[in-house]
Order: sequence, then structure tokens, then C-alpha cells
Amino acid sequence: MIRFTGLVTAATLGLMGSGAQADLNCTLTNDACLIDCVQMKVRFEIDPNQFVAPQSPNDPPRRQVTSVTMDDIQFSAEAIMLAGGDVGFHEDAGEIGRRLMIVQPNGAARLSLQPSNEIWTGLCTDD
Repeated sequence: MIRFTGLVTAATLGLMGSGAQADLNCTLTNDACLIDCVQMKVRFEIDPNQFVAPQSPNDPPRRQVTSVTMDDIQFSAEAIMLAGGDVGFHEDAGEIGRRLMIVQPNGAARLSLQPSNEIWTGLCTDD
């Protein structure tokens, strides 16, 4: 269940088409929580310029990277930008765990944390 914690700005992810960087500010709640739920703040940016096709087929592969702040934890993750307008990030820390966050064009967000098998949902806005 997605809990909306605020209004989606008109350009939540609409800036993706303009080539401008989006600075996403997200407020998430653990799906397992029913009463007095703690909110997690997640902040990351998506730079569409990182996803531009290579100039030449001989260019080396490029990795799309974003800086993520999750409450008081900071880390680098692989940026995600899908054709339908969904954006997000993925971090794989091997045996320690994985984090996958996807934000839909309307700002609805879902964060999966492994191995704890936690799902956090909420809303992101573009600041």
C-alpha cells in the first residue's frame, strides 16, 4: 500500500524530458508498520545526461551513478532511468545487502531492502 505524504509537484519527474537534473526528496514509511510509523527520508539525484547514448560504438561502457542520502547514511548507487519515466537507484553490497528504489512519474516510490526483506513506500518530489 502506498501512503502519500504530501503533494506531488507539477514537475516531479517531468524534468526528465528536458535534460535537467532532478533532485528527488522522498518520505517513506515501512509497509509493515500500522501505528506510530517512523518515516525514512531518502534524497538522490538523477542526471539524464548520464544516460545519453555513446557517441561511438567504440566508446567504453559508462556507469550511471547517483549519490544517495538515506536518513543519516550516505552511499553511491547505480542510477536507474527507464523508458516509461520511472527512475531510481540500485546498490548491491554483496552479502551485506541490496537496496532498490523505483520512483514512478507521479512521485509514488517503493524501496526494497534486502536481506531484511523490508518494503518502504511513499512519495518523492523534485526540489
